[in-house]
Amino acid sequence: MKRTVIITGSAKGIGKTTAKNFALKGETVVLSDTDAENLDRAAQELRSLSEGRILSKVCDVRDKLQVKELAEFAHKETGQIDVWINNAGIVKDDLLLRMNEEKWDEVFDVNLKGAFFGTQIAAKYMIKREYGRIVNVGSVSGFYGNAGQANYSSAKAGLMALTKSSARELASRNVTVNCVASGFIDNGFAPNLPEEAKRSVLAMIPLKIGRNPEEAVSSAVHFLSSDEADWITGTTLRVDGGMMIGF
Repeated sequence: MKRTVIITGSAKGIGKTTAKNFALKGETVVLSDTDAENLDRAAQELRSLSEGRILSKVCDVRDKLQVKELAEFAHKETGQIDVWINNAGIVKDDLLLRMNEEKWDEVFDVNLKGAFFGTQIAAKYMIKREYGRIVNVGSVSGFYGNAGQANYSSAKAGLMALTKSSARELASRNVTVNCVASGFIDNGFAPNLPEEAKRSVLAMIPLKIGRNPEEAVSSAVHFLSSDEADWITGTTLRVDGGMMIGF
C-alpha cells in the first residue's frame, strides 16, 4: 500500500530533495511551503518524474490553523496520513548582543513551534490508525551552538527535545518520532556566510567524498520514515560527514 507523505518547506532545498526521494518510490507526496510560485514549480517537476500522486498546498507553519488545514487537505484527498516531515525552517542570524526579539521569535515560530504544530496535528490522525512516522529535520547547530545563531541553535536543540518527548508519548500507538540533524549544506540557506568562513566549516568535515549532502539527509529521512526503522524512535541521527564526531 502506498503511503501519504506530507513535507513542510518542500518548495526547494532539503524539503524538495526529500519529496523527490519519496515520489520516485511511488509514494503519494503532499508538498507545502509559503512560496507559492516555487511550490507549484516543484510539484510540476515531481509529477513529470513520478507515477505517484503529487499534491501541493500553501502553508505557513507558524499558523496552527493553516497546518490543520494542510492535514485536512491531505486526509480528504488521500484518506490517510502516514508520514509527516517537519522540514520548514529559516535563519535570521546575528550576534547575540545585536539580535532583536523579532529575529528570535521568528526563528522559533518557524523552526520549533511549526514542528510542534505539525507533530501535534499529524499525531491525531496517526494514533487512530496506530501507525505513523514523524521526522523532524534539525541541524548539528543544536548540538554545538553556532556563533551568530543563538536563535537557530536554540530552536534546533529544542527540536531534538520535542522529538524525544513526542516519541515517548506516541510509542504505544506505533507512531515513531525521530530527528535528522543536518550538517553544513552550502545551498544558499546562509547567504551571508563569507567564503572564508565556508572554507573553515568545510575543513571540519572528515568525509570529503560522498553524495550531495542534501541527498544524504533525504536518504536518512526516508529511512527513519520506513518500516525498516520501526524500532527506532526518539533518536537524532547526525548526517554531517563526521563533522560532529565526539558530540
